[in-house]
Amino acid sequence: MTIENATNGAALGAVTSPIWLPSLHDISTACAEVWPILGAIWLCMQIGFKLYDRFSDR
Repeated sequence: MTIENATNGAALGAVTSPIWLPSLHDISTACAEVWPILGAIWLCMQIGFKLYDRFSDR
């Protein structure tokens, strides 16, 4: 890959950014709302599995 290919790709992205930038913003907003909830669920699952391992009769 030459430097021309990289700069051509960057230029194409800049020219077409009005097309794809709004959807990227929407996806980012959705992730910002859902990510903390998923993180809390994952943390609760880890705590539950750890407690199960510690107190289960093997």
